Amino acid sequence: MKKLTTLFFCAGTFLGFGAYAQTKSDSTKNLTDSIKTVTVTATRTEKDVMDVGRSVTVISGDDLKQPGCNTVADLLSRQEGIYVVGTGQTPGGVQTMFLRGADNSHSLIMIDGVPLTDASTEHGEIYLSEISLADVDRIEIIRGSHSTLYGSSAIGGVINIITNTNYTPGLHGNISVTGGEFGPDTKLFEGNAFLNYTFKNGIYAEGGYHRLDDKAQSAAVDTLKNPLPYQVNPQNDFDKGDVFSRVGFKNQNLNVYFEYRNTIQTFGLPIGAFEPANNYTGSLVRDYYNLFAKYNITPHLHIQYTGSYSPLERKYMEDTTVTDTYGDKDYQYEYYSSKTITNDVQLEYDYKTSQFIAGGGSIYEMMDSYTDYAYDGFPTISDLDSLKPHQTIYDAFIQADLNGATFAKGLKNLSLLLGARFSSNSTFGNNVSYEINPSYKLNENSLLYFSFSTGFNAPSLYQLYGPDDIAGDPISLANTTLTPETSNSVEFGIKHRIDKVYLTLSYFSTIVNNYIDYVYLWNKNKPIDSLGYADFMGDTYLNIGQETTQGIELSVSSQLDKKLFVSANFSILSSSITYSNSTIDTTHTHGNYVQIFEGGNFLTQNSGNIKYTALLRRPGAMANITLTYKPIKQVSLSAMVRYAGQRTDAQYNENLGPYGADVPTTLSDYTLLDASAGYDVTKHFAITLRGENLFNTTYYEILGYTTRGRSFYLNLRYAF
Repeated sequence: MKKLTTLFFCAGTFLGFGAYAQTKSDSTKNLTDSIKTVTVTATRTEKDVMDVGRSVTVISGDDLKQPGCNTVADLLSRQEGIYVVGTGQTPGGVQTMFLRGADNSHSLIMIDGVPLTDASTEHGEIYLSEISLADVDRIEIIRGSHSTLYGSSAIGGVINIITNTNYTPGLHGNISVTGGEFGPDTKLFEGNAFLNYTFKNGIYAEGGYHRLDDKAQSAAVDTLKNPLPYQVNPQNDFDKGDVFSRVGFKNQNLNVYFEYRNTIQTFGLPIGAFEPANNYTGSLVRDYYNLFAKYNITPHLHIQYTGSYSPLERKYMEDTTVTDTYGDKDYQYEYYSSKTITNDVQLEYDYKTSQFIAGGGSIYEMMDSYTDYAYDGFPTISDLDSLKPHQTIYDAFIQADLNGATFAKGLKNLSLLLGARFSSNSTFGNNVSYEINPSYKLNENSLLYFSFSTGFNAPSLYQLYGPDDIAGDPISLANTTLTPETSNSVEFGIKHRIDKVYLTLSYFSTIVNNYIDYVYLWNKNKPIDSLGYADFMGDTYLNIGQETTQGIELSVSSQLDKKLFVSANFSILSSSITYSNSTIDTTHTHGNYVQIFEGGNFLTQNSGNIKYTALLRRPGAMANITLTYKPIKQVSLSAMVRYAGQRTDAQYNENLGPYGADVPTTLSDYTLLDASAGYDVTKHFAITLRGENLFNTTYYEILGYTTRGRSFYLNLRYAF
C-alpha cells in the first residue's frame, strides 16, 4: 500500500503541475476537438463520450496503430478498473478479465456489437487469447451494468471490439511484423497482412491474415518449493492463425456487409500447476459468420439488423504412452463444441435533441462434450452427445435518451436515460432489467451523472447440463434448477474536459444475488468430523451466495506542453462474497452437507452466514501511468508504470475435508516498467522498439504459473 500511496502522490503532483502549466500557456493548440470521441456502445446510438452519463473509454484507431501491445488482453489490462489474469503469462494461456471486480462471466465481450461466447466453458465465457487486434478500428469499454441494452452477462460492463468499415475509394492495405523474446530460450513472431479495395459506388471487399507463433517458457512453475521464474523445458508453445474477410456496400442511407472469420489455435499445456508438460496439447477452432444491415428510412428514422452464427471446437489430449509410478497407463482426451446463433433488430428515432430506440432478438446456444481419461489405471468416459444441451433467450428492449432541450431551452443541461429489457429463457423463465440514468452538465465541459441499473447472468449450459466429474456420483454435477444471477448497480461520476485536460472520477457499487458457485456434497447421515471418501455424494453448482463489489476509479489525460503528454488511471476495489444456508436448493442436494470448495467451509444451519473478503485474483488497488515525449513529429518516446496491489489466490489443501479444498493465499503486489520508441521513417513506414518488465521483476498472477520476464519486441509496419 505504501508503494501505491507514493504512486498516487507522484502522479498527483505531476498532473497538477501539468494542469497548472496548461492554464498559463496560450501557445499550445486547444485539444478539446481531439479529445472528443464518439461511442455507439454506451447508448446504441452515436454520442460524444462527454455526454454519456456512464464511465466510458474509447481506444481509438490511432492508439491501436501504435504497437504498444501484442494482444487485446494487454491493451485492456492498461485501462482503469480492468485486471486481466494471464496477461503477463505465456502467450496463448488462459486470459481471464475482471471488470470492476465482477466475475469473468459477468462482463460481455462483443465484436461489432455481437456477443462472443463459448457455451462449452464452465461459465460460458471466451478466452481473450482468441481475439487479435488485426483489422480493429477501435475498442469501446462501457463500465457498469448494461443488461438493459445487451442482456445476459453485462453486469460488470461491456467490451465492444469494432472493426474497420470506413475507407475512401481506392486500394488500402498494411503489413505488420513483430519479433521478440520474453525470457530465456523464448521467441515470438507476429505478422498481420490486410488488403481493402473500395469502389466509388460504395462497394468494397477486404481480407486479411494474422499469425502469432511463440516458443515459450514452461507455463508451470513450483511456487511452493522452488520458486524459479522460469522452467524452460519442456516448452509450452502457442500457434495462432486468423483469417478474416468482408464484402459490403455503404452510402449515405445504407450500410450492409457480410463477414467471415476463422481462428485456429494449437498450444502446449502443463498437466497442472507445479507440474511439467507431458506431451499435453490443445487446439481451438472457431468459425464466425456475421451479417449486418442498417438503413436510414428518413434522416431521423433508422432500422438495423445484426445476425451471427459461430461454431467452435476445443480439444485437449495427453500422450497415452506415459505410465505413472505404479506402471499404470494414464491418458486424457477432452472434446468440447458449441454453437451460438444471434439475431438482433433495432429501430432508432431521433426527435430534436432526444433519441428513442426499441428492438429485440434472440440468442441460441448449444454445447456438446466428450471426455475419456484414466488415472491410476481407472478409465472414465463422459458423453453428452445424446443430450445436446441447448437454451434460447428471447429479448425485447426499449430506451429513451431524453435531453431537456427537447422540451424547453432552459433544460438543455439536463438529460435522463430510461431503459428496460424483457428476457425469456427456455430454461429458467423470464427476467426484467431496467436502468435510470440522469445527468447534468454544470457547463459545456463538466458533467455530473448518476445511474441505477439492474442486470442478470443466465446459468451456463455447462452448469445446467454439463458432464459429471466422477462417474456414479449420487448427485449430478449439472443442476437444471439453477436460476439467473441478478444484480443491482449504483454509480456516481463526474467528467471534466477543458483545453488539454480530460478527467473522469466515478464511484460504483454492485450487489449480485443468487450467486452460482461450485460445491461438494457429503452424506447428511454422518457427523461432519467423521466423513470419509465413501461419503462423497457429488460435486455440483448451486445458487448459494451474494457477491458485493464497490470501488473508485480515476482517469486523467493531459498535454503538458507541445511535446509532452501524460495519462494515468487509478482504481481501488473492495469485494466480498457471503454464503447463506437459507438459499440452498435442498431438492437438488437432497439435504446433504454442502462444502464450499473455495475455502473448504461447511455451510450448515448452525454455521450461519460465511463471508469471504477479497475475491480471487482481483487487486485491491491498480494504477497505470504513461508519459509520452515527442521531440519531433516523427519520433515518439514512451514510458509506462503498471502497478497491481495484493491479490488473493487459491491454493489446494488436501486436509480440508476428505477431498480437500482451496484455501485463500495472498499474492504480493508488483510494479512493472515498460518503455517504447517509435519512428515514422516515411508517411507509410514505421518502426517501433518496445521493452516490457525492464527490471525483470518476478511476480505471479496465478500460483503455479510463470510470468514473462524482461521482454523486447521490434515492430515494422507499412501501410498504404
